Amino acid sequence: MTAPATPTLETIRRRIALMVRGNLGVMMLNQVLLALTNLVLLILINRVYARPGDTGDAGRLAAIMSIMMAAVLLAVGGVARAVTLRLSCARADPAGNVKDSLSTMVGGGLVLASVIGMGLALVGLAAPSLVLAGARAWWPAHADLVDSYVRPLQLGALWLPGYSVIMMAAAVYDGFQSMRWSLLAEAGTLQLLRILAAVLVMSVLGWAWTSLVSAWAVAFVIAHVVVLGEMALFLRVNRQPVAWRGLPLGGLVRDGAVLFLPTMAPLLISRAGVLIAWAGAGVQASAGFWVTWTLATAATEFCMPVSRVLFPAVPNLRRHPDRGKLTRVLRASFWGVSAVTIASFIVIIAFKHRILTYLNQELQAAALTAFLAAAFFDVHRMVFNPVLLVMGRGKALALLEWLSLASILAGGFAAVNAWGVLGLAGVFVVVQVLSAVVRVSMIARVSGAVVWLDTVVSGALVLAATGALLFLELKGRG
Repeated sequence: MTAPATPTLETIRRRIALMVRGNLGVMMLNQVLLALTNLVLLILINRVYARPGDTGDAGRLAAIMSIMMAAVLLAVGGVARAVTLRLSCARADPAGNVKDSLSTMVGGGLVLASVIGMGLALVGLAAPSLVLAGARAWWPAHADLVDSYVRPLQLGALWLPGYSVIMMAAAVYDGFQSMRWSLLAEAGTLQLLRILAAVLVMSVLGWAWTSLVSAWAVAFVIAHVVVLGEMALFLRVNRQPVAWRGLPLGGLVRDGAVLFLPTMAPLLISRAGVLIAWAGAGVQASAGFWVTWTLATAATEFCMPVSRVLFPAVPNLRRHPDRGKLTRVLRASFWGVSAVTIASFIVIIAFKHRILTYLNQELQAAALTAFLAAAFFDVHRMVFNPVLLVMGRGKALALLEWLSLASILAGGFAAVNAWGVLGLAGVFVVVQVLSAVVRVSMIARVSGAVVWLDTVVSGALVLAATGALLFLELKGRG
């Protein structure tokens, strides 16, 4: 019997390339479906709940969605990324006790997601009533406004256990580089149920915006149960045991405190922007920000697979015998997401006024143009942040992201009060440009990748083009 031939380095390289391309293709499909779902919901909500001159109900929905998503991102997002990174590192280390490490990572992630999700739900059910009681006692003039949000917030709190577990399930699948299961959990289960619930409410049950919040509460409960069943099947198919003792819960929480903002910054900042606009200028502004920022960052949704594939793949790239491979992957990823982003900008600019008119946001054309510039620098987080995290720059990166978020919160609140959504867009541009300069400096130090010229050239072109368009937009308005 002839022994099997030892695979050559070139054979191994081809297998790795096929695996990465396969994962990237599946994640691209997943993200395309997620992006299309978000766009469909954006269109439905702004066509049904927004009217010319009155986008209040759409703004209220945007605020509720942003509060719930921000809560999950803050509480679970970092832990989920810590599970992904630990799983990928354990799988990349053939000398370690991989089986036990994988078992405890999966068990720890699921336990934390379940406990945190239930805790968030309990807080979400109790807090609105307590705030209302406080408003009636000390701020009676605002009690009616607070009362109008109590029931929607309590219904939205029912989303949180399902949201937490689904996010953790996707993190586990990413750590195993089983992107098809992430596709099944996120796009195939959760987003499908959200779309079905929205269509049912808008076409059958009535058009009250609170009815949509209620329908999504049911959808998240169903998705929670289905995804847990999918996870059980995944573990059985892969013969992967789950440990329920000796779990590294403290370690995951500590890692999550560092990882969550660098890995979740684009999602968290978009939700923060909605809430800044809502708190600073009311529901009309929150609807305007939601529409314009979502359109401007449409390419971000399509580029997210690059980040999700890079994050677990960087440990393998660092161990690759070809030292220049990481640099080549980094630059290729940079120009790939840049090309997709610029192409989306061209489409948006060509149809900008028609799109905004259709969504009852025709007064936000200038803000959309400004947000395009901010979105270009935002998308590069997805390329640079995973590398910086794995290269040991997590704390510095977390500090940068915290400073960026704090600057947007402080400056954005003042700007939206003074100049509306356009003022908030200006703050986004300034913060994103400055943070991009710092981020690319960190990349040049830790990876040796020469990306200064790439960033300066592409960034200068985008700023010049959007600046000229904004000048023409404001001049025409005047």
